[in-house]
Amino acid sequence: MLIRKVRRYLIGHWRGEQGLAWSFWINLVLIRVLLLLLQDWLRPGKGQDFHDMQGFVLLLALLFHGVLFVWQAVGVIRAAELYGRTTGYMAPVWGTQMVLVLAVFWVMTYAFDAWHMTRPAPDNLGRQYAVEAERAEKYSIEPTADGQSLTLSGSLELGIANHLKQQLDAYPDVKQIILASTGGNIYQARGLSNTIRQNGLNTLVVSECSSACTTVFIGGIKRQLSSGGRLGFHQYRIEADYAVLNADPLREQDRDRAIFLQAGVAAWFLDRMFNSPSSDMWYPELPELMEAHVVTDVAP
Repeated sequence: MLIRKVRRYLIGHWRGEQGLAWSFWINLVLIRVLLLLLQDWLRPGKGQDFHDMQGFVLLLALLFHGVLFVWQAVGVIRAAELYGRTTGYMAPVWGTQMVLVLAVFWVMTYAFDAWHMTRPAPDNLGRQYAVEAERAEKYSIEPTADGQSLTLSGSLELGIANHLKQQLDAYPDVKQIILASTGGNIYQARGLSNTIRQNGLNTLVVSECSSACTTVFIGGIKRQLSSGGRLGFHQYRIEADYAVLNADPLREQDRDRAIFLQAGVAAWFLDRMFNSPSSDMWYPELPELMEAHVVTDVAP
């Protein structure tokens, strides 16, 4: 008996026999809204997916966003046509047609969303760890044998400033940072410089410290250069083959100029430092570095 009533109801709507108001508001709008709310409620959580249930989910999407929607739309269209023929009033008919056009796009969006739920969720956390590991391979911060110094070498990559803080916590007897780097991220360089200055640490260069590394060096309370070490300076530049939003090399130079001035570096040195071509590197001699107060002491 129930099956017969359901079958009669479905056929009645399909033929447009249930009236425009009922067909539109109940069979189309109400049922469709309930289905879309149900889909939103069943959406997988962040980092989860229905990939293992792909066949079942796509079958439901085909049923509810395909077969069922065709039944809803056809019934409403036929009910609207019947309404227009019997009343001669076409405004509701045209309005119904416009709503159906919008409903098609709405249903297509949810159908695509259902398909997207079956795609494997990206392992964002794993990808983040992989990127961080890749960056960490480009530098090292290791203690010396006596535990009095940390040797920072390699590229100044994202995360290196936090790594230095962790190493300082692990080795509280450190008094000096030995630098060996040809530069990298200027923002990380400033973070390293601030950490060195706030902890009252000295800096030492025994090989080369150039580009952004010099900003790290200038954070030292006592700044030493060994006989085989050198410091390299140049104008700032953006090393990217694409447009970097809100990046202004001149503005960044001015910020670091203030850091160098605060450390007591002579203004004439900074003028020459930031006038050196970005494509070249200026390596001042030790007497010039001492006179400008970039280097405060010669390493023994």
